[in-house]
Amino acid sequence: MRTLAQTLPTRDRLDGRLVIVGILGCVLALAFGGAAATSHGVLIASAIVGLSFCVTATVVYVRDPVLALIWLWLFEVFNAPISAAVGYYSSAGEAVRQGDELLVLLLVVLTVWRATRSDIRLTPLGFVLPGVGVAIFGMMGAVAHNVPLTVSFTGIWLGLKLWIMIGATLLLPWKTPDVARVYTVLTRVGLIVAALGFVDYFTHSSVSQALHTSIYRSGSEATRAEAVHSIFPHPGEYSLFMSLLFALTFTRFAINRSKSDLILALLFACSILLSLRLKGFLSLVAVAAIVGLAQGMGNNRGAVTVFLIGALLLVGAYSLEGSVITKQISTYASSETSVRARLYTVGEQIALDDFPLGVGFGRFASYPSRLFYSPTYYQYGLSSVYGLSRSFPNYIDDTSWPSVIGETGYGGFAIYLIGLMLLVVAVVRRLRAPTEATQWMSLAALCAMAVLLIDSLGDPTLFDWLAVTTLAMILAPVMVLNKPTSPKGHGIERSVQGTLL
Repeated sequence: MRTLAQTLPTRDRLDGRLVIVGILGCVLALAFGGAAATSHGVLIASAIVGLSFCVTATVVYVRDPVLALIWLWLFEVFNAPISAAVGYYSSAGEAVRQGDELLVLLLVVLTVWRATRSDIRLTPLGFVLPGVGVAIFGMMGAVAHNVPLTVSFTGIWLGLKLWIMIGATLLLPWKTPDVARVYTVLTRVGLIVAALGFVDYFTHSSVSQALHTSIYRSGSEATRAEAVHSIFPHPGEYSLFMSLLFALTFTRFAINRSKSDLILALLFACSILLSLRLKGFLSLVAVAAIVGLAQGMGNNRGAVTVFLIGALLLVGAYSLEGSVITKQISTYASSETSVRARLYTVGEQIALDDFPLGVGFGRFASYPSRLFYSPTYYQYGLSSVYGLSRSFPNYIDDTSWPSVIGETGYGGFAIYLIGLMLLVVAVVRRLRAPTEATQWMSLAALCAMAVLLIDSLGDPTLFDWLAVTTLAMILAPVMVLNKPTSPKGHGIERSVQGTLL
């Protein structure tokens, strides 16, 4: 009887799943039939693919939420080549590129649903409260300037990507083995992308041409046509991706002294150099400096080794790219009238004119302000600027901070910075982890945040799902698994915290 009692519920669940599968099969069959019998085949086929993705993602999430996050990250990594395969600028390619928005929304909905139905500690969510403050300022600005709801809601979703992803990942059921799982997936995928980058370099862009990802804008980039971008549409995206992986592997090497980690770190560092990006070089400097400082303050016996490797790496990088770095520095320093400089200048002016709210979400230096061309560009004389005009708006969402400043005002900007500082402080307090398995992850999170902030000065990094998801996958396990040490303690945590604060 005991065996029968245990077996019947299992059979009932199995029968229920079979019914669901049957219903989905009928729905898909009808959809395919409709696609074949009507003139809306492409639209219906896209709906079929989207529905299939959502169903699959939901099943994976129910079984393993962390695995669902990993699969989401993989889709974001290979989003561009998949989109290019069906025509990057076609309607199908656009649908593929927007697929990550749908999957992230699904992740957020499922995570909130799971949190309301189970006993989950909500304490880590305090770190995303600044995002709520930014949202309030941006929405108040939108109301004050009569921004349509469609524009403002699109703007708030895209403008708060960092806080949305951090909040969602903090609620996932992280376990210590997940740290190794995340590291393995990130580094193996990074190894593939880096290898394709090297092949692209030695074969003069054969990989990017074969994948049809050679689509980045002309203009300022034309002087660096030899810059490698592997599977990504732009060298800057490749540089950021490799920089985050360098931060991950170099910090793990510094803590664990693994030769494999060092080899990976050097490989990713070389990949950064091939992108010919100033921000990539600055990211190398920041990571090497933070790791060296942390090791030195902790009186670690291997600090000298880490310092020497970091110094040699930076000297070698500068010797190879000194002319490129110098040229980019002089260009950025002298281009007071560049599009990026104009966005920063006007963003500050908007924040002053509409203190402290700004013009509201979706109205300045963001994708919604480009999609629904904002009247703000006419008001501040930007509608006639090349790259910011209605006919050619490609550079409107070229960077991050002008959007934060202009759309949420100095009030939202201040809250955004405070939120980032609170995250940094929380990570620093966790630098002395209770277990060796997660000890290095705190330092990796600190370095990854530095990389993200450096890149955000000249790229729309804060509004890129791949960038913020990668950071969140490194940061969330640290915040959930590592308990902060007492500020009265000794060692690396106290030293670094005192230095940074």
